[in-house]
Amino acid sequence: MECERAGGLLSGLVDNALRPLARFRVSRHVAGCHDCAAKLEELRAMQAAIRTKLPYHRAPPGLAARIGAALPREAPPPAARPWFRMPEFSLAGTGLAGALAGVALTALVIGGQSDPTMAVIGSHIRSMQAEHLTDVATSDQHTVKPWLSARLDVSPPVRDLKEAGFPLVGGRLDYVEGHPAAAVVYRRAKHVINLFAWAAAGKTDETFRTERRQGFNIVTWRHDGITYYAVSDVEADQLAEFAKLVAQGG
Repeated sequence: MECERAGGLLSGLVDNALRPLARFRVSRHVAGCHDCAAKLEELRAMQAAIRTKLPYHRAPPGLAARIGAALPREAPPPAARPWFRMPEFSLAGTGLAGALAGVALTALVIGGQSDPTMAVIGSHIRSMQAEHLTDVATSDQHTVKPWLSARLDVSPPVRDLKEAGFPLVGGRLDYVEGHPAAAVVYRRAKHVINLFAWAAAGKTDETFRTERRQGFNIVTWRHDGITYYAVSDVEADQLAEFAKLVAQGG
């Protein structure tokens, strides 16, 4: 993302008005751009000054009820139809846009079946936005692996891949698809790679499957009762190389 594009989105970043993917990209740009970082601090300082210096008046009791009563009644919603049959419509300028964007990053439900790919993408983005990339921050695989294994029902492979260009950053506990998961964190240059792993007892092994969604590359596979998802914005061939290196040590 270039400075001109990022500069126009800084106000939205300060007001938490950006969609998750845009917020992630702007934040990543600001982290490496001194000029945009300075502009962001100016906006935050201005926001803080406005909040502290301007008087704050609490809304009178009953105001929300009076506003609600004054609004026109909405017609009853039509009978529910499957999502894939619903007509296209615009969510621009409505609160539903942000709500649905968050839901899409957490879980995409089609025909009653959840989509773990969207769930791990959501977890990947949140881990960087909330500055909670790791619970245990270390490049020592002999520290990360037992830390995760002691807190989960899986013992995911934690490999030292520094020589291959994928240094270990650490690990954290996560929650994906309704169950706890390990997240082993690596880097490729300035890019973060989240390797998610959770128990899949009784399920058959699956070979590598790659896809790209929401601007991220994903590689998933299943081996020896554990499901793996590697997620990052690195190039697809680099992520595939990373997944193979992890699997070799699994």
